[in-house]
Amino acid sequence: MPDVIGLNSNLSDNPSDAGYANTSRSTMVVDLGAIESNYRKFRMLAPQSACGAVLKADAYGLGALRIAPFLARLGCGHFFVADVEEGAALRKVLPLSAKIYLLHGAMPGLEAAIEHHDLLPILNSREQLDAWLRHCRLRNRLLPAGVHVDTGLSRLGFPIDELQKAAENERVLSDLPVVLFMSQLACAEWRDEISRQQLDQFRKLTYLFPKAILSLSNSAGLFAGCEFHFDLIRSGGGILGLSISGDPDFRPSQVVRLRTRIIQCRRVKVGEAIGYHRSYPVKRQMRVATASIGYADGFPRSLGNRGHVFVYGARAPIVGFVSMDLISIDVTDLPESWTVPGTMVDLICPEQTVADVALAANMLSDELTTAIGRRCRRLYVSAKRDEMRRH
Repeated sequence: MPDVIGLNSNLSDNPSDAGYANTSRSTMVVDLGAIESNYRKFRMLAPQSACGAVLKADAYGLGALRIAPFLARLGCGHFFVADVEEGAALRKVLPLSAKIYLLHGAMPGLEAAIEHHDLLPILNSREQLDAWLRHCRLRNRLLPAGVHVDTGLSRLGFPIDELQKAAENERVLSDLPVVLFMSQLACAEWRDEISRQQLDQFRKLTYLFPKAILSLSNSAGLFAGCEFHFDLIRSGGGILGLSISGDPDFRPSQVVRLRTRIIQCRRVKVGEAIGYHRSYPVKRQMRVATASIGYADGFPRSLGNRGHVFVYGARAPIVGFVSMDLISIDVTDLPESWTVPGTMVDLICPEQTVADVALAANMLSDELTTAIGRRCRRLYVSAKRDEMRRH
C-alpha cells in the first residue's frame, strides 16, 4: 500500500525528508486535508442533499482504496464505481453500511458476483433489468438495484418511452426494490436550456419510483441551481480538486501534487541539440537537467518543447521531446546549487495546477490524472498529525 504521512501543505524540496528518501521515481502527492475541505464545501452548498463520491477509475487515478475509507469516516455513505471489479475492491475497505453503486449496471453473467459483494447495480437497459429479475427469481428473493434513465446524453440509461412501458404497462418494476433513480446531465457546466430540459424530463419520471433516492447532479450540476440537487449529489472531480465549475465563488482546494527528481545535470554548447530527433537546437550555452518522469508514467508527450516545470518555485522550460522515462529541463538561469542530483522537480504544484497542465496538453483534468500510472508512487499527506499512518 502507498505511504500515508503527516505533513503540512508546504512540502519540503529536500529529497532526504520523510516520504521521498526511498524512491527515485515520480510521486503523486494526494492531500487528504484538501479532499476533506472539498467534501465539506459540497455538503454546505447542498445542505438538503447527501453527497456521494464517484470513485471510478481508481478515484480518477488518485487511489480509491485509500480515499474511500477516508471519506466514509467523514460521513459519506454513497459510493459510485464503474463495474464489479472496482466495487468488490471497494467493499473490502468500506463499512457494511456503505452503499456501492455500479454505474455500468449488471453485466451479463455477473449478477451472482454483484450479490456476493453486496453491490447495487444501476440498471440501464431492458436487457439488464430482465437478467436481474431472472437472478432474483433464481435466488427466490428480491434484490435491490438502481435505475438509470437517459434524458439527453444518449449514452447509458433506459430510453424514456422504454422505461415508462416497463413501469406502467408491463409493471415489471413493481416488485423490484429500486433504491436509486438517476440520470446524467450532458452539459451541466453550461447551465443552458439543455440542462433545463433534462431536469424537466427527470422530474416528470420520479413518480415511477416514490421510494427511491433521486439523483441528477454530478459535481458541475451542483452549481446549476438547487432544483437540480434532489436527494443525492454524485461528486467525483469536485471532491478530488479537479476543475468542475466556472463559478467564480467556488474554487476547490487543490488535492494533487506531482513531483520527481533530477538524475543529472550537464552543460551543452551552441550548435548541439537536445532529445530524440534533435528536436531542440541549442542556441546558447545551457545547463540541462534530466529528470525521472516520462510518458510511461502518464506525463503528456505533447508537452515536449512547450511545457514547463518548477524547481524551488522557479519556472524551468521542458526542452526536447518527452521520452518514455525522462524529460530534459532548461535550468540555465537557476543557481547550480538548486539542480544537483536528487533535487525535487514539481510538475503539478501550487504554481501549476492539474487544470493548468491539462490545458497545456489539450486534455481534461481527469484525463490527465487517470493517465498517471502505477509506476508513479502515491503519497497521502494530511496536516493532522493524529492521522499519521504508514502502510
